[in-house]
Amino acid sequence: MAKYSKLLKYELKNIMRDSMTKVLLVYPVFILIVTSYVLPIVLDRFGGDTPETIVASLVMIIIFASIAPFITAAMLGFSILDNRDDNTLDTIRVTPMSLKGYVVFKSIYAYVLSVNASFLIMFGTKHLSGDGYTIMGVNLFDNFTAGNLFIYALVSGLFTPAFALLLSALAKNKIEGFAFMKGTGMIVIVPALAVIETMQDAKQYILGIVPIFWPVKGLMTSADLLTHPSNLPFVLYMVIGTLYMGVLILIFYKLFDRKLQG
Repeated sequence: MAKYSKLLKYELKNIMRDSMTKVLLVYPVFILIVTSYVLPIVLDRFGGDTPETIVASLVMIIIFASIAPFITAAMLGFSILDNRDDNTLDTIRVTPMSLKGYVVFKSIYAYVLSVNASFLIMFGTKHLSGDGYTIMGVNLFDNFTAGNLFIYALVSGLFTPAFALLLSALAKNKIEGFAFMKGTGMIVIVPALAVIETMQDAKQYILGIVPIFWPVKGLMTSADLLTHPSNLPFVLYMVIGTLYMGVLILIFYKLFDRKLQG
């Protein structure tokens, strides 16, 4: 346990030295300001009480619900790539701490950051936006409960280590990692396709190939924002998401480890 305590102190020092990581640590506050104050003003001035405004608002809610795990995954992926570029990972192999233990440690604290960010953004927006998301007499945030938001944050946070390990396995360096992240940024938009009427029946599960879809769709279903007979119960969406991302974490770690061995 002592070795992990020392590692935590080391990582915290690195966080304080890295300007990009500092930005990533404060991004939830920035997003919270946008979702709580900026977007409601935009909706009020340019939206109006129309079904189209409801659809646009649902898309925005899904995107900023999905963005925290993605950004935190990028932070973790870049950190691992940085360690690999500096040969830190090779050094760890000859220390009492195993490479697997090191990656697990980094994944856990990134996961915690992701969970906190997701919950802060969604729960904070619900309480700070007031009636900002009230359209046609319905406040879109009314049915989001603290419990469901927390469960959502716990499950969606698993996307962070999964995507970070994939990023680390496919990219040779941080430059390639950045390009890969930009190319896959559309991932946060894929769950938003569930608001399209033709994607609300059984075809919605095509979107399930993107793992973040499962917790996002479960959250929206629990708040009665996307209702359809083909929907699963909230708990089932979360269970599938947990199992799916758990399997992906194991697969992507093996790919990452194999690349290091090569």
